[in-house]
Amino acid sequence: MRVLMPTFEYDVIKTGGLSAALTSIAETLTPNVNPIVVVPRSGVSPPWKKIDEARHKNVTVEKFEHNGATIHVLSNKILDNREIYPDPKNTKTVRKIDEFGNRLSEIAEDMDFDLVHMHDSFGYKAMDKFKEMKKPILLTVHRLHRECPNWFKTELVALDKADFVTVVGKTYYQEDEKELFSKYADKVTHVYNGIDTEFWSVENCSYPGLSRAKRRGKQLGKYGLRDGIFYLFVGRLDASQKGVDLLLKAGEKFIKTKESRMIIVGTGEKKLEIASKNFERRHPNKVRVINELLPMEETRDLFCSADFALVPSIFEPFGLVQLEAMCCGCVPIGSKTGGIQDTVVPYPRKDATGFLFEKGSANTLLQAMEKSFLLYQNNREAIERMIENGRKRCETSFQWENSCRKYLKIYELLKS
Repeated sequence: MRVLMPTFEYDVIKTGGLSAALTSIAETLTPNVNPIVVVPRSGVSPPWKKIDEARHKNVTVEKFEHNGATIHVLSNKILDNREIYPDPKNTKTVRKIDEFGNRLSEIAEDMDFDLVHMHDSFGYKAMDKFKEMKKPILLTVHRLHRECPNWFKTELVALDKADFVTVVGKTYYQEDEKELFSKYADKVTHVYNGIDTEFWSVENCSYPGLSRAKRRGKQLGKYGLRDGIFYLFVGRLDASQKGVDLLLKAGEKFIKTKESRMIIVGTGEKKLEIASKNFERRHPNKVRVINELLPMEETRDLFCSADFALVPSIFEPFGLVQLEAMCCGCVPIGSKTGGIQDTVVPYPRKDATGFLFEKGSANTLLQAMEKSFLLYQNNREAIERMIENGRKRCETSFQWENSCRKYLKIYELLKS
């Protein structure tokens, strides 16, 4: 079965978790299907094996092979914008989405595929063409963009036109977005994302032979900080979804009174990049801010040395950060929303894997951080138990093989 997968992120063309999800889904499915990924160039020169190139009236298509998948990279003036999601998103990103869908329609008949697995609404403009070609459409919702009304409209169109819909988190569609998804109850279910437990592991970090305490000291020293209980944030710097403004507010109070360390890694809203740098300037001996996308290997080293991962999202359909942390022995402190609530078992349950706090609340985030700090000082056994539980939960409940088995069943259903 040949499955067409329109997306804006794949492998090195990325800003965050969507790339990791798409890459893992395509790789995991390859023994059973032929994934055909279609993605805008977005100013990236891919390192994959190039096998063909074709010039159409309005777009150039380069064809690559990568880990068993076929990748079609679409290129023209709009699709070459180096910003994957150009600002302002409600206009320029939507213009890029519309251009991508129109060009996908233009080349659709030149690609040999059996069904479409759309990832978010990026290909919504091509859905009528797919239906004309009698190709079934599965839409996977990785997140909705209510904060951008024009973008959200594209998502509503995609939901209406899809033959079947999956959502990457159960809580997100059954609680957070219950009113919306109840309209599609006859064609919607959840399929969790997964995590590569082999890559995200202490055994594969840079210093697997060192104790966690020594790894922590070494990693903090790399960034010019002395050793201390280590809190880590990795993600996109935005307020509407990731709650970075709450993190900075709670972090300011926390870092003043606790002998702890904090590293913030990510890019995003300029005002938050500036605010995070100012936070570092106020606490140069305790805080480091890295406003860039680190290679995955460096991010893994951070998770394999940090004590706690901060995940203060306002909404999170699934989220990978908390799972990456749990795989690497780093205890997540996350908000009670969406996929974070689906994946993190809260302390003080015996099977706890981390801490949860009320979403949107800097005060309860601060309280959770203070609780984690005291527990680390006074009950290291409880922390060790959470570390063990977290790794085990990832290995048993959130493997990509589990997710892709469900996708395969849906493909078979749509083709029958």
